[in-house]
Amino acid sequence: MNGEMHALSGAYAVDALDELERARFERHLATCADCRAEVDSLALVAADLFTTEMTPPASLRAGVLGRLGSVAQLPPLPVQETSPDAGRPGHEADVPDVADEAPAAQAGDTASDTTDENGATVTSIDRPGRHTAPRASRWRGLVAAGTAAVLALGAFGVWRSIDGGGQQGSPSVASQVLDASDATRVEKTLPGGGTATIVRSASVGKAVLVASDLPAVPSDRTYQLWLAKGSAFTSAGLVPGAGNQTVVLEGDANTATGAGITVEPSGGSTQPTTTPLALYSF
Repeated sequence: MNGEMHALSGAYAVDALDELERARFERHLATCADCRAEVDSLALVAADLFTTEMTPPASLRAGVLGRLGSVAQLPPLPVQETSPDAGRPGHEADVPDVADEAPAAQAGDTASDTTDENGATVTSIDRPGRHTAPRASRWRGLVAAGTAAVLALGAFGVWRSIDGGGQQGSPSVASQVLDASDATRVEKTLPGGGTATIVRSASVGKAVLVASDLPAVPSDRTYQLWLAKGSAFTSAGLVPGAGNQTVVLEGDANTATGAGITVEPSGGSTQPTTTPLALYSF
């Protein structure tokens, strides 16, 4: 059951559970730190997406559908066969002899008594598992909805972070900086080849890296950007790859006095650990 509960975090984050399932998941949430962390992360992304109009790239839908195609399909639920004569006028359904065909009560069965219109006592036996197929079907649907929500939110979040968070009908942060009338550009040639240009706009308050032919680094290394204030450096984000890249530096470029780019261990560092490939003065 815990595995099924974990899978509902995406559906919970986008409010896709009914009251009963929400209550059950919230009881689980109170005891599961992993689910709380995942729900908090997904809820932040969902809130941002639902309040900001965006135009996703054409490749997003194909990417999400492509990932869904790698999920193993569940087998179809069994369909109860019906006699072709059932429902025809004059047709009488075969009624089994109660004494011969009625199943005996088994361990775990529960019984409840009711009274019919003639005053006779009627005992109803409810056997565990009688209604498991519809319930299992609902669980499968909720898990599938949660999985789709996680995939969609993740894809939107990644695209939005790379794009710089631009709204529909508005230029991205990178475009605002590059097109600003007060934009200043400093280009550096990197030791391993390629160029890295920092463009800064005081009116926008941001700086952008425009890299051309950025050399590839080993898989356990990454390019990291920095903003400098005096002699202190603050991480301004990672460059997602080699080749041609345009990346908005994280942080306030107005108060910064310079910028830099280094090669760091995968995941980045809190402070530069290698000699900068390039330093820029604002």
